[in-house]
Amino acid sequence: MKIGKFGYVNSYLPYYWIEKHKMAEVVETSPKEMIYLLETKMLDYAPIPSFYYLKNKHRLNSYRFCIASDGKVYSVIVVSKRGELSRIAITNETTTSVNLLRILLAEKDVNCKLIPINASSAEELLKHCDSALVIGDEAIKAREKFRVVMDLGEEWKDLTGYPMVFGISASLCDAKECDDLLMKSVDWGLKNFEEVVQSAVERFNLSEDFLRKYFGALIYKVDTKVEKGLKIFEELCKDYGLL
Repeated sequence: MKIGKFGYVNSYLPYYWIEKHKMAEVVETSPKEMIYLLETKMLDYAPIPSFYYLKNKHRLNSYRFCIASDGKVYSVIVVSKRGELSRIAITNETTTSVNLLRILLAEKDVNCKLIPINASSAEELLKHCDSALVIGDEAIKAREKFRVVMDLGEEWKDLTGYPMVFGISASLCDAKECDDLLMKSVDWGLKNFEEVVQSAVERFNLSEDFLRKYFGALIYKVDTKVEKGLKIFEELCKDYGLL
């Protein structure tokens, strides 16, 4: 079994048991590359960006594993040098988060230009605009250096009352066995939370307090609230002509 994994801190807990015991071949990559590997059948099963899933769900199988948050997500944020939101530089690593940002700005009636930039770090993005959308581990780094003006998970929760789904597991074949394995790994990680946190401290050089807060904020299992949050995201994407 070849299982995809987002190459971010947010995926450390759910995959920890699988990787520790070498239960499957895990391929770590970026969200965009993950789509390519899944589409070319180089992966049996993988989390993919929610926006891509919604565009292609008619031909994809979906499963129980997800990357979501019910409030602050901490790693999908807009940071700023001066707090202005007239122009926001957008990392080229995201489709879900940029469309989520479009929705949030429209709902707030904020007139703002989004400027795509071929970069991922806040430092590079902020060379072009006063504010920047940063995701993943680069967002975690940016939190310590720049002013956070929007946490997109928190903004979504305030708007809808439901979780925001950033990634959802999918396949082009029957991959229930992969999903079952990952669900076992998620359960193990949650039951052995402190072991995972201590391991992540050494791996990523982040504080225990932050990692406890971060892992505790993430949702890894699809439930009725997560399904509703994804449905609302789909509806709003359609309302704003994004899907």
